[in-house]
Formats: sequence, C-alpha cells, structure tokens
Amino acid sequence: MTSSFFENQVDSLKIAVSSKNNASDISNDIMQQLDNNDFAFILMFFSSQYASIPFLNELKKHYTDTPIYGCSTAGEITPNGVSEGVIVAIGFCAHEFGVNATFIPNLHEFSIGQGQPMVSQAVQEFQDMRHSDKPHSIALMLVDGLSYREEQLVSAINSGLKDIPLIGGSAADGLNFKETCIINDGRIEKDAATLLLIESRPSLHIFKSDSFIPTPIKFVVTKADPENRIVHELNAMPAATAYAQALGIEESELDLLCFASHPLCVCFGGQCYTRSIKDVNEDGSFSFYCAIDEGIVFTLSDIDDMVKGINSTFDSIKSQFGQPQLILGFDCVLRRMMSEINQSKEQISQIYRENRVIGFNTYGEQIHAMHLNQTFSGIAIGK
Repeated sequence: MTSSFFENQVDSLKIAVSSKNNASDISNDIMQQLDNNDFAFILMFFSSQYASIPFLNELKKHYTDTPIYGCSTAGEITPNGVSEGVIVAIGFCAHEFGVNATFIPNLHEFSIGQGQPMVSQAVQEFQDMRHSDKPHSIALMLVDGLSYREEQLVSAINSGLKDIPLIGGSAADGLNFKETCIINDGRIEKDAATLLLIESRPSLHIFKSDSFIPTPIKFVVTKADPENRIVHELNAMPAATAYAQALGIEESELDLLCFASHPLCVCFGGQCYTRSIKDVNEDGSFSFYCAIDEGIVFTLSDIDDMVKGINSTFDSIKSQFGQPQLILGFDCVLRRMMSEINQSKEQISQIYRENRVIGFNTYGEQIHAMHLNQTFSGIAIGK
C-alpha cells in the first residue's frame, strides 16, 4: 500500500496506509506494513467514515504496550500524495523517539487557568524521562476541530512549554462539520485534545506556509459574538452584505469556495494571519474557524500561487536542514478546496510525494501560540 518512495525508509519511521473496510482487515493490513513491534508510539490519521469501525480494538490486541494517538480528518496525505477515505499510520521507533502524552477532556469546560498547571506537570514529567541520546523535542497537539477551544489551548499550552516548540492540527470530519474524533492511547474520544511531548534523536523543525495576497480593502468588526466565533456586522453592515459588496457579487453566491478564494486576514508585523469564514448564517452573519472579536480589522485577501508557495517552503527547509526523512504535515481543508478549484491538486500531490509528506487536512492549524487557518504547517524530521 505504501509507495516505493518509502521502501528504503530508515529504521526510525514506518508508514502504513489502509483502505480496508472491516476492523480485522484494517488491523492486519496496518500491522503487515508497519512490520515492527518496537514503537515508542503510533500516530494515525483516518477518514471520519472509520470512526464507527472498531479497528483500534484489533490493533491494540497486537500493540499492547504501544500507545496510539491520532484523529479524524478532512482528507489524508499518504506516501502516494493527497488521498481521501483511508487510514494512514506512522510508527515512531523506540530507539529514535520517546513520548509523554497528556489527555485533555471536556474541552467545552476548558479554561486557560485549568490548562497551565496541567502543562507544567506534563513538561516536568517529560523532562524527567528525557534521554541524552534524544536531544530534540517538540510538542504536538491534536484537538477537536469543532470545540472552539483552540485559542485557549494554545495560549495555556505554549506559555508552559518553555523552549519546546508547539505545532498541531484540528481534527476534522470531511466537510460535514458535525463531529470529530481524537485517538488517545488507542481509544476514540470526543470533545478532547491530546498533547504529545516528543523526544527525538533526529532533528525536528517546525514550519508554516501560506499563499495570501492582501488587498487594500479593510473591514472592521462592529458587532460580534466572540464566544461562538460569529461576526454579525462588518463596517456597521450585515457581514454577508459588506463582504459580498466588496467582491462585487450577490449574497446568494457566497459559499465555502468563495470564502477560501478570498480569505479575511489580520495583518501585522509584515505578516498576514487568516481568520477563515466557515459559513454564512441565515441572518447574514458569518461563523468563523478562528477566534474573532469586535474591533478587529480584517484585510480582504486573495490567494497566490499555492504550488509556488509550497515549493518555496520545501526549498527553504532543505537549504537549512537538508532532506528530511519525513515531513509531518497539517494542511487546511480550505487549501485543499482551493487546489481543486484551480486544478493544482495533482501537482501539489506530486510535490508532497517527492518531499515525503504524511499528514491530514485539518479544520485549523496551531503553531507556537497561534491558531490559524488556510496554512500548510508541520514538522520536518531530519535524518
């Protein structure tokens, strides 16, 4: 199932991809491909159609002492490139990696004050378990992408990590937006997040890539419901009306493809950070993937050449750190939609194959203390 590109992979990482449709076949398929029992942990990304299939129960019968983490997706990135409707697994071999995991349940009740001592304890436990032959470290967070708690999580977590860089992705549910899943130690969980503190012998480097072109058009959020990420008014007009007028289209034409093509960004310090629109509500308000508030100034943006942007990102990684043995990638589902619109999906898929990208399409991405949308971010794992 894995491409020939990974046939001669180094011993520290093993890759498996399965499209079987029952628990036993899925488990056997993945075990045959991973072909190794000595994993520090296994990371899995799976199409939401698999959430009701108890394949994890079967896998845990074999990997009794190996923790399994992961989440549901809006698409998978495999050794064969961009895919959909499969399970992809990465085995992190114990002689090269170690992990300390913290499970964060009941996100609807989560607060920054609650999270900070949790993270401090996790970091202390992680430091106590560190091995001198695994000098590199990173924090990887997988979070329910419908929780609306990513900003609180990254704020609480990043402040307690000290010098450990944070990267992550929001679990997804295709384009259904109904229910996402987190895998914590081999169990399916809802309304939750998992924080993995990973030690590594190979070097680890986080990155972010986007393709925004700011326009001169500005919007001020004049009425909003920050708790539910809803903007009612832009420039003292119904949000949908103001946005549609700026684009020169009818409100009835607004949809996900339109929002992906013309994102709203917050720009400062020479950088633009998108606050992607999730959908338009019946009253003309917008629901967002990221935190919003009254008084925020949005810049209407267009999308630049995504292929050029991705190639530039990979060229930068290789020039600084050499050819990674694997790139763990978190690619926003809105970018995938854009690649389908502009017919660059196959070209991007080929670039991912050539650069050894494994990962998933997200409902959002986290890097350091920020929760973002419409980025391609991740970890370059060195040799």
